[in-house]
Formats: sequence, C-alpha cells, structure tokens
Amino acid sequence: MKITELSIKKPISIFILMVAVLVVGVMSFVQLPTNLLPNITYPMVKVYITWRGATPEEIEDNIADVVEQKMATVDNLDYLDVQCTEGLYTLLVYFKYDADRDVAYQDVLAKMGLVKKDLPKDADEPLIFKADPSQLPVMDLIITSEEQDIIKLRTWVENYLQTQFASVSGSAGSEVSGGAKREIRVYLDPHKIQVLGISLDKIAQRLKEENLEMAGGRVTTERKEFTVRTLADYKNVNEIKNVIVVPDKNGRTIYLKDIAEIKDTSDIQRVITRLNRKEGVKLSIFKQAEANTIEVEKNVQKKLKELKAVLPAGIKIGVIYNQATYIQAANNGVRDAALIAALLVIFVTWFFLGSWRRVLIVVTAMPLSLLMTFFAMKMLGFSLNIFSLGALVLAITIILDDAVVVLENVTRLQEDKDVNAVIKGTNEVGTALTYVTLTFMVLFMPFLLVSGLVSLLFHELIIIIAIAIGSSRVVSFTVTPMLAKYFEKTENERITIGDKLLEELKSNYRKSLNWILNRKILVITFTGILFILGLFFLAKIGSEFLPQADDGMITVKVKMPTGIAINETGKVLTNIENAAKGLPFVENYSTLVGGRIWGLVTYEIANEGEVNIQLTPKAKRNISTDKFVSKYAEEIQKSVKYPGAKVKVFHTKMKGIMQTGDFDVEIELYSPKTASLLEMYSVAGNLVSQIKDVKGIANLDISIDVTKPEYQLYLNRGKLADLNLSATQVANTIKTLVDGQVVTSFKEEGYYYPIRIVMNEEYFRGKEDVGNIPLFNKNGLIYLRDVGTLSHMVGPVEIDRKNQMRLIKVTASVVGANIGTTTNAVYAKIKDMQLPQGSFIKAGGQAQMMKENFKALGAILVLALFFAYVILTVQFESLIWPLLILLRIPLSLVGITAALFFTGTPLGVTVLIGVLILSGIEIVHGVVLLTFIQQLMEKGMAVKEAVINGALIRMRPVLMTAFVGILGLVPLAVGLGEGTELLKPMAIGVIGGLLFSLFLTFYFMPAVLLMIINKKR
Repeated sequence: MKITELSIKKPISIFILMVAVLVVGVMSFVQLPTNLLPNITYPMVKVYITWRGATPEEIEDNIADVVEQKMATVDNLDYLDVQCTEGLYTLLVYFKYDADRDVAYQDVLAKMGLVKKDLPKDADEPLIFKADPSQLPVMDLIITSEEQDIIKLRTWVENYLQTQFASVSGSAGSEVSGGAKREIRVYLDPHKIQVLGISLDKIAQRLKEENLEMAGGRVTTERKEFTVRTLADYKNVNEIKNVIVVPDKNGRTIYLKDIAEIKDTSDIQRVITRLNRKEGVKLSIFKQAEANTIEVEKNVQKKLKELKAVLPAGIKIGVIYNQATYIQAANNGVRDAALIAALLVIFVTWFFLGSWRRVLIVVTAMPLSLLMTFFAMKMLGFSLNIFSLGALVLAITIILDDAVVVLENVTRLQEDKDVNAVIKGTNEVGTALTYVTLTFMVLFMPFLLVSGLVSLLFHELIIIIAIAIGSSRVVSFTVTPMLAKYFEKTENERITIGDKLLEELKSNYRKSLNWILNRKILVITFTGILFILGLFFLAKIGSEFLPQADDGMITVKVKMPTGIAINETGKVLTNIENAAKGLPFVENYSTLVGGRIWGLVTYEIANEGEVNIQLTPKAKRNISTDKFVSKYAEEIQKSVKYPGAKVKVFHTKMKGIMQTGDFDVEIELYSPKTASLLEMYSVAGNLVSQIKDVKGIANLDISIDVTKPEYQLYLNRGKLADLNLSATQVANTIKTLVDGQVVTSFKEEGYYYPIRIVMNEEYFRGKEDVGNIPLFNKNGLIYLRDVGTLSHMVGPVEIDRKNQMRLIKVTASVVGANIGTTTNAVYAKIKDMQLPQGSFIKAGGQAQMMKENFKALGAILVLALFFAYVILTVQFESLIWPLLILLRIPLSLVGITAALFFTGTPLGVTVLIGVLILSGIEIVHGVVLLTFIQQLMEKGMAVKEAVINGALIRMRPVLMTAFVGILGLVPLAVGLGEGTELLKPMAIGVIGGLLFSLFLTFYFMPAVLLMIINKKR
C-alpha cells in the first residue's frame, strides 16, 4: 500500500504528526464536558393551566376536552399525557423522536392560541414551554432558619436567593417549593356582612378602587415638562384595614376592619419540605441543555460560598441532592475501569508478544487512536459520560487488533529473512483489514437510519467505537509498519514463557484440529447442540431495559387514606424519618409532605408524601442499594402505624432517560370518558387481586383514588328563581368564601403579594357549617341550605388521561426476580380478563419501553448484518463465504446467553449493543482467517494443510485479541466502581461471546471451510 511505503520513507513526518495528534487530542480531552448520560433531547412540550379550586372533573370537562381535541391534530405527535388534579391541568405533548423541538413548540403555541377563548374565564394564563424529561436539577438546596418563620423564609428565598442563582453561568433558572407563600388575607365575618347588607362584590370593588398607581399625563411649563402620577397604593397593612367599604344605613362609616380580620400571613400551606427532619424551603437549580453539569455545579458552589458571608442571621443552606457528586463518581468509576483495562491489555500484549519492543510497536496504536477519537468527540459535541467512557473501554479492547495482525504478519516474514517484510506483510493483510473496517462501519450505519430512544441513548457509544476503529486502521497502516521497520527484531531476543507456551499450544492445536477435520460432521453437530442450548439459556435469563445504577437513592412513598389532612401525613412521615435515622449507611434523608412528584412537577395532594433516603457512596458501604431495600424495607414499613396507610419502599429509578414512572410494572387501563370512574377503579382493584400473588411483585398500587370526600351541592332552580339568584352567583360566592378570591395586590420593596378575601376556616368544621354559608340578596338573610341540597359524596383525587382517553395505572415493583419474566407472568394472568365495553389494557413502563426498543434494536441488527453481507460479498466475490463468516454471529449467542445465565444477568439493551460490537469482532476473525487460507491455497498448498496452517498463523493474534477483550472488560464485568453497573451486562455478554468465539475460530470455521471447499472441488 502506498501509504505504508510513504510512512516508512518519511519517519520524521510520521513522528511530527504523532506529536500533533498528542497535542490536539490532549487539548480536546480536557475541554470535553462531563455529564451522566449523553445529551438526550426529546421533542416534548409542557402545558400548565391553573384553575384554583376546580375539581379534577371540572378541569377535565372545561379544559382537558377543549385543549386535547385541538392538540391531537399537531404534526408528528406521538402521544398526549395528562393529569387533572385539584386546581391544576398538566399536559405533556410528546412528539416523535425525529421531530424538530422548535417547530413542535411553535405548533403547540399555535393550537393553544386557538383554544384560549374557550377556556374558563377565571383560569390562569396557560404556561407553555419546551421541556426535556432528561433535564433534572443540578442541585436541590434546602434553606432553613432558626429565627425566621416559614413565611418570611420563603419570601426571602423567592425575592433574593432565587435571583442570585439566576446569574450563575450555565444556570437555566430555579424552582421554589415548600414553605408558605406570603399573602394578605382578609377574613370576612359572615354575620357582620349579613347584618350590614354588604355584598362580596362591593368589598372586592372597594379594595381595588383604593389601591392604584396611575399616570395622569404631562404638564408643560415654560421651561420644563412634568409627569403627573396618582400614588394611592397600599403602603402597609393598616391602610388596608382602614379602607372605607360603605356608609351604613344610619350614615356611619364602615371600615374593612369592622367586618373582617386582616392578617399579613400566608396562603394555606399545601406542601412541606424537610431535610433530616428540619423544615425549610427547597430550591431546585437547573442547568442549560448544553451546559457542563460539573461546571455548573462548581459555579453554584462558588456562589454558595459568596452568599454565606452575607446570609441573614440564623439562615442555613443545606444540599439535598447534588447530581454532580454521582456523575463525578460514576465517570471516575468507568474511567478507572478504562485505565485498568489498558494496563491489562498491555500485560496480555507483552505476554503473547514476548518483548517490550514488539509491545511498544503494538501498544502505540492505543493512545494514538484514543487521542484522535477525543478530537472527533470534541468536534461532534460529545461529552464524557458513562456510555462514552464505556465506549472507550470497549475501544481499548478492539483497537490493537489491526496492529497485532500487521505486526504478526510482518514478524513472520522477517523470520523468513524477507527484506521487504514490512511492506509485503502489511500489504498481505491490507485489503482484508480495509474491508473489515468498512464492514465494522456499516454495522453501525443503521443507528443513523433508525430513530428512537436506543438511537439517542447509544449513538455516542457507537460513533466513538467506529471512530476509534477507523483511527486504529490508519495507525496500523502508517505508524505500526514504520515502527516495525525501524525497531526490527534483534538476534539476541530471548524466548519468553509466552513463546514457549504458545509453541506448546500450537503443537497440541495442530493435533486436535487435524482430528476435528477428520470428523467435520461431529463438530458441526456438536455446535448445533450448543446453539440449541444457547436458545434454552435465552429463554431462561429474562430481560430488562437498562440495569439500575447502585447510586444509593431510595424512595419511601406514603399514601394515607383519602381525605387525611397534611398534618396527619406529616406525623406519619416523621415516623419514617426516625426509622431512617437509625439505619446504617444513611447519609441524609429529605422529605416531601402533602405532595407527589411527577416528572419535574410537584402536585399538592394532602394525603401523600415521600422520604428520599441517600446512602453513603458505594465505596463506603458493604451493601448494594437493592440489598439495602430488601433488608430494611419491612422495618421502614412497620414504622408507619396508621390504619389504611400504604407504604412503598423501592430503589429510586434512574432519571434522565425517559419518564416511565417509578415502578417496574405498569398496567395501563384505558376507558372512554363515558365509563364510570368508580367502575373502572373497581376493575383496577380486580387487576390487583389477579396479580398480587405473582412471584416478585411488591408495592402494588392503583395510580388514582376516587374516594376523596366531597360536599356536593344540588341547586333547586325554582328557589333560585324566586330569590332572584343564579347558579353562577351561588357558585362564585362559595368559591370566594371557601377558597378565597384574589382581588388586588400589596406592593412592598418592589414585590407584589396577593390580597385575598376569604372566610376564616373556623367557620367550616362540617357539613352544617357549609350549609350556613351566607348568600347575599336584597330580599334578606339567605343561607346555602335554603337554595339546594348538600350531600356528603366522594370524588376523584385526580383524573389521568392519555390520547384523550381516561387512564388508570396498576403499578408494582419487582423484588428478588427478573423484570421481564415477572412482567410476562403478570400479563399472562390478566390476558383473558373481562373488561367493560370500550375499555382495554396496554403494557406501560419498563415493559412498553423494552418492547419498543428491543424491536428497534432487532431492526438495527438485521440491517447491520445485511450491510455487512453486502461488503463481504464484494470483498470475496462470493455469496457463500460471507454467509459462513456471518454464521459466526448467531452462533456466538451461545457464549453470550451462557454467560448471562450463569451470572444471573438479564438481557437488556446494553447486551444487544454488545452483540453488535461482538459481531464486528467475529467478522474480523472470520475475514482474516479466510483470507490467509485463500492466500496459502493460491500458493499451491493442499486444502487441508492450508486450512490447518492458516488457523495456526492466526492462532496468536486471535488469542491475543480475545484475551485483550476479555481482560479489558473484566473491570466492567465485576462492577468495579460507581456507574459501571449500566455497562456490566454488556461486558459479561461480550466476554462470554469472545470465549465461545475461540471455539468457532479454531474448530468450527475450519471444519466448515474444509467441507465447503471439498464439495466445490
């Protein structure tokens, strides 16, 4: 090859290019951002509409139906995911993976513009923004104070602290939760306003009229121009108290303080946040999509140090969650695995090659290929993350193969005293390696053709390996022959233990291969039996989407009986906190009382809450997160001594990949809106009964509750007409007195706080009190009970929908069993279950994700093998030889499935990615072996001798690359360090495949080759 001749003739040029690669590669490496996962962006848009006081059913009727009917027509829509909870409508618009996020966002804006006029008039303006399910807070902080109450503390966080972090480089803003929002509450005395005949509208009107700032225009004098302004806004609470409402019938002035108690207080606190049992205000800080997580975290920490010097007395800022801590630990774990892999690779290379001279020639390919890969990663905008670092580990085990093949061939010719050994040796394998490189590349091409989560998640890993392999080919045709030429073998190089062992192996291998070639049918039959055994292993190993990281994050979810107040929920969660405090390896625990987290949203649900337990880092404990849950879950659950409370303890699902919920099993029960929610809730209960005894099922639950106590008013329209009242007037009065009405705002130091008129909660202690709500009418004193019937009923806590159909989920965790196997058992139990008309069941969560992505990976593998077949057909000008080479790939599944079976590792997407990479290695071995045998036959050697000698020539490089791969992947396979759990199944599978590939290369393929060649002749 001309490039090889040029490299040998110009060693100084090659050397200076190596230095340039070193400089550029190192500079690129240090500039690569660090993240947990590749930069995955989903085209998804969120819509929030707040309608304070509205029930889930009202939101469904008046908002959900209106919005979703229009939204269902947007282009490239995947599905609509909806939650209707008290006072809040949440819509997640998921688009297909290949949709443009900006176009999708504009489409949603356009549709919302069309429906705004049809939304309830008193609903807040819709909030619409692009969202990314993978974008989690960089840090969750909790702010506590020994001196300030929870109202002042939240006010300080919102008005001061939040703005401080907004200026942090890379920050995308922050979100405040917990604490109590300051507002001025005007507690009306219903008896006084009834006696005085003052309407609610009048009170609201007077509060607005007396609170204003208004420009009055301009006044121009002879030399100056003045702006005239009226400043009549409230300066303090006393001014609000002294607002004149009306003169009474006797001419006496009625002030607001005469008919109401005015308090500078807070809205009713719906959510409480705590860290290690201390209540505070939570501040979640987010990063920009392209920002480096580690850098943003450093900037936040720097800002925290600056703030500590100026914090008000008594205020402390604690860290609940720091994403960068685990990212750094995980990446360090995979990086350490890569370094150990590199050392093991060098050791294996030395053992087989026998001299440091030859090791230097081969191993030089490793840093050069990696440095070129770092430069490409920088240009492509990749980051250092678990998968890209895993790709580098895999690359380390592959990239030496070319250099080994070239050096082995060159050395063999040098031993034969061939003066042109370097050029001739490189040229002999050059064509084969070129085609192998092309084949390796086309194996990865389908990732560019198939869209979906797998393509997004693993595209960096695949591209990095492809670049590393391409780089190694360049090095093997340039640097390797140049070094082989100028560092030729010396006469006094002694024979090493590796050389002696190899010679012994070759001698025994020749005998065994000769015996096998005389019994070709036997070895082919034996291989077929092993393949059937591999299918048996495949059926037994189970499946999962991705393995769970041992990150020490545990969630304890509590659902109290419906209708329980937030204070009762808080007491139960305190018991869990006390239990967590006494457990080993617990670093801290944070608590959410009165809420449920769904995605990035915290919903206010008084009877729910959770405690998030963070264990110490993996290196500082002797128990995995899963085993910790298995060991202590029952103890935590027993700490909750409250009848009817449901407690679920589970390993927190890794966030940032996709929102599939917190649970392994999700059965989605769909029904039309016409179906009764109570009936569908009963069907969900039957589902629970059907699957509760399935092995491995734990934490069974139903996603919604339809038993929330309500007081429902049925109006008598005849009485309303007699009293000259409308249903709207009655409903507005109830809403104002019970939930309150914000009529204006109070400005202080540039910030605005709502002024709400409401009736004091002390007037509402039961059904009778609700019936005594006063209605304002000129005909005299009227009560709510006079115009209708009040009934104690139940209603839904929330209504979930998907694609305009109601949705109830039955969820469960899988403990002590495989997710795939358990899920299959669950669906086998319910497949024949009778459902109401129009209803149906679908798999959700992990099961749905596995089905979709395994299907996508299956398509990728089929396309990859087809493209590989095309390249190999062109190389060998044969339809049969490529089939023989590719036959190795399904047969290698024997080793993969056996390794997974005996290690108890389920089949996941990372294993299937490993199959793709192993396919490339199998093709390399097959192509080079076949090429050598054909070359020997062309030189006149007998067929059987050519097969034997070709296999013997390939023995050392095949053993080297196999053991390089096996030992290089051992650090990942044993789970060395944090973060390696995600790549562990892939490493185990590839190791098993490489071990079995030795049998295929040394015995099966020679036997089949000899059989085919003999039949052809």
